[in-house]
Amino acid sequence: MSPASLSPSRLANYATCPRLYDYRYVQDVNAPDRTELYLNQGTIYHETIEDVCEATSRDDDPGEIHDRAMRIFDSKWDEHSSADDYESRAHREYQRTENRAAIESFFNPDDGVGIDHARRSVATECWVECEVDGRALHGKADNVIRTDDGLHVFDYKRKTHGMLSDGTAEYLGDHLNGEAHEPKRVRNAFQTAAYIEGVKNEPFYEDGMEVRFSFFGLLNKTSFESTPTGYDVSARGWGRETTEIYEDHYDTIWALIRAAHDGITGETYDPEPFDLINEEACPDCDYREMCADRLSTEVQR
Repeated sequence: MSPASLSPSRLANYATCPRLYDYRYVQDVNAPDRTELYLNQGTIYHETIEDVCEATSRDDDPGEIHDRAMRIFDSKWDEHSSADDYESRAHREYQRTENRAAIESFFNPDDGVGIDHARRSVATECWVECEVDGRALHGKADNVIRTDDGLHVFDYKRKTHGMLSDGTAEYLGDHLNGEAHEPKRVRNAFQTAAYIEGVKNEPFYEDGMEVRFSFFGLLNKTSFESTPTGYDVSARGWGRETTEIYEDHYDTIWALIRAAHDGITGETYDPEPFDLINEEACPDCDYREMCADRLSTEVQR
């Protein structure tokens, strides 16, 4: 991997605020402690899907795949879930029930899309790399499945709410021009670019294949129902494909990548446009209480 190869996550941190990138990656300043709860839950459902896909053959029965998924989830929960992350035993049990419902829905033997994802998987946790216009990117794709026309790359998330969509893609240009601050959607664009271009360098890619990319939210919708013996939780997930957005906004997305990539490799960490970053990013920043750029505005008041 080239020393100048950067991940979508690093590029997105820079797009959020160059000074944030400086503190987090260059100076390696320790941020305040934060809960590991959702990080651990992410590990659980990612590893569950990965293990199910690796253990599944194209002709496996849907019921067999479903039962395999539930056994693996139970094992992963015991391995990665810590009681210390939760406010109470009841809180932990509810979270387990909710996440288990997500896996059960995903691998539902009647209509769960995870059945097809497992049967058609050609690679999980797939490390990909690409280079366009001298800017190298890398990342790890959660799952690559073979379709009738080519390959479909998936990134599994808890939810897809607020992510890049057809209705918000125009904001990418506003971010590039300094007229809006949209780092989360910009990050989605970076991920789309890295995975679509990166998978084309994998041995299972063939010239002329269609390459698609989607985020998939496992817990996009949940419902809770009380029962005489406790409660039932159901969950439903769905994908958000960004392939066409990437094609339609290709020039803007790669201009954003060049801007962040060149800023990082050129060691340019001044937050610009500062007024917009100060308004949109500073309030939730882990480093706000020590940031000289932000504190200087307090002194000037």
